[in-house]
Amino acid sequence: MPRIHRLFLLICLLVSSNLLFAQQKVWIFFRDKGPEQSKWAQNPESYLSPKSLERRVTLGIQPNAIDWPVSNTYKAQLQNAGIQVHASSRWINAVSVVTDKSLKDLQAICPAIAAMQPVAKFTNSRYEGFVDGSSAGKTGGSNIDYGQAQFQIEQLNLSCLHQQGKTGRDVLIAVFDAGFLNADTIPAFDSLWIQGRLLTYYDFVNHDTTIFDENNHGMNVMSTIVANLPGTMVGSAPHAKLALARTENVGSETNQEEDNWMMAVEWADSLGADMIQSSLGYTLFDSGSVSYSYADLDGNTTIVSRAADLAASRGILVVNSAGNEGNSPWHHISAPCDADSILCVGAVDFFGASAGFSGVGPSADGQVKPDVCALGVFTAVIGNSGQVANSSGTSFSAPLMAGFAACLMGAHPQRSNMEVIRAIRESASQFANPDTLLGYGIPDACKADSILTVWDSLGVSVAAPLAEVAAINVFPNPAGDVLVLENRKPENPVTKVEIVTVDGKTAMEFEKGDLGNSGRMQLQIKRLAAGTYILRITMRDGNAQTTRFIRN
Repeated sequence: MPRIHRLFLLICLLVSSNLLFAQQKVWIFFRDKGPEQSKWAQNPESYLSPKSLERRVTLGIQPNAIDWPVSNTYKAQLQNAGIQVHASSRWINAVSVVTDKSLKDLQAICPAIAAMQPVAKFTNSRYEGFVDGSSAGKTGGSNIDYGQAQFQIEQLNLSCLHQQGKTGRDVLIAVFDAGFLNADTIPAFDSLWIQGRLLTYYDFVNHDTTIFDENNHGMNVMSTIVANLPGTMVGSAPHAKLALARTENVGSETNQEEDNWMMAVEWADSLGADMIQSSLGYTLFDSGSVSYSYADLDGNTTIVSRAADLAASRGILVVNSAGNEGNSPWHHISAPCDADSILCVGAVDFFGASAGFSGVGPSADGQVKPDVCALGVFTAVIGNSGQVANSSGTSFSAPLMAGFAACLMGAHPQRSNMEVIRAIRESASQFANPDTLLGYGIPDACKADSILTVWDSLGVSVAAPLAEVAAINVFPNPAGDVLVLENRKPENPVTKVEIVTVDGKTAMEFEKGDLGNSGRMQLQIKRLAAGTYILRITMRDGNAQTTRFIRN
């Protein structure tokens, strides 16, 4: 990187959060859900589908303030001031806008605004290759003719489940990608249409439903899950239901921003999706802002990682690709793969060795990442013409694992998303000795199914939906004069907050009386010097959470 560019980024790190570059796209966070709160509390069916509410009942998850939509009153205040709202997120209670106004100026328009943060961009992780024909031959051991997908199915021992009729039936997977070219005409997807298993689709880039004349990548991805043409190719969950979302515009010179991902994940929840399959990653901000860094991949900093964990807290199993940056200067996984409550999937070759391009773990806070791996080198996919082709990348290992998980979810519908993830991890080839390349290794579908069957027979609950989700949301990061804490479990209020320097000295301390509302708290940190700090949060039950943040 040229020296002048490095100097520019350093200056950006030091400027106040009140200073913005002209026409920058930002997230604006609100303090509450506005005057509509009582209406949302009394009518969850107005913003959640029956299927979504049914999933919550099954898993014992009650709709709460996180689920309520963003206040229309607050959005109208911005729009009346000439500020167009491009996207809104009920889970993080924010909207994305393009503006050149400072935080102070925006608060004069809408006093309920608490903070702001730049919008991140999609990382264009190029997959390694796409060639006609397949080198994956049949390996035997199954009475199902998977055609050229035989090896990738057998590597996961998935035929063991398929032969028992555990094929993902009645499990709804929302697939986020760049487009699904010809998926409405290719014979491998005929049964998807005939049986009515493609429930809905939407283009979050163009805001229409023309997803079948766009990029082919999403079609390749979905084929690894639901292709069902015996003798040619059969996917990892050939009877699953799908909802398709186009969230990325690969034809644009500007990479796609995270607000499309945010809109799609909440759309998927409102539909009642059981799972989200995403082969996307975020590390960059718009020009003129400081990008995410590896240190930000701590599971709690980036907006998409927080959203992924919130989806998990609503009972959705999120599967995300580890990214294809293993051979690049970035090297690591990308957000939201650092979220602790999702399944991050890396790529292996035919010998079970890590693919060189597969994003490397751990996360910045030391989590084992990727969680597991599947075939991502010369993976069999359906090509543009409807014939089988090969492609490489974690974009294809991740949906293979999404189908794997869907088969388990369909076979064990009372088990939570976190229990399914735990069973997958425990079934994997190196569960006892995970590493930074393969994580827990290559899972075994038969072992994972057996683990869940034992739990079913014992009637035990081994992982609540929120078991691995951080209790406290902290934003914005980097922060200005105000740091916001959002308690996902207000019944367990925060009793103490300490801000500690990186060398262990206490810089600020807040006791119970200083914290105000138990659900959403604002810490005034104006007197805190610019730099990196550790936030240590203690709850009433004695548990503590630590999070790193930057003070601008």
